[in-house]
Amino acid sequence: MRNFIEALTSESKNPALPETLNYFGKLIGSWQIDYVECDNSRAIKGEWHFTWALEGMAVQDVIILPGYEYGTSLRIYNPNTCAWDVAYGYTGKIFRLEAKKQEDMIVLTNIDDENRKWIFTDIDDHQFHWLNVTVKENEWHINAKIDGQRVR
Repeated sequence: MRNFIEALTSESKNPALPETLNYFGKLIGSWQIDYVECDNSRAIKGEWHFTWALEGMAVQDVIILPGYEYGTSLRIYNPNTCAWDVAYGYTGKIFRLEAKKQEDMIVLTNIDDENRKWIFTDIDDHQFHWLNVTVKENEWHINAKIDGQRVR
């Protein structure tokens, strides 16, 4: 198992990844999160862990929402599009997304439904904010949100 982890993970970003497109670098580390579903007020305390992967050209994460969802994302920088190709999966489901920067937000758009978006905002060394939104008639309906606080 150790060989697999060493082969998958990287100590740092690959120098070939332009710093201006290093959207997810500030997330590397471990976070305590508060997840809230807006329609039914479900609130869960969880964890979200991010690491460099694939020779520093990708970021992989594991999100743990006890009793609800345990998933992983692989975000791979695509030099052909200057965007990030993203796959998120958990038991029984996988999503494909594309991540691009829009102003101070990282917007991940669902490839199969462009009205579904995941958005990271207010990322700094100690916290971040995340939204799961559906766009209807140019208005954002927030389905769920996460506030993260850095642990490591």
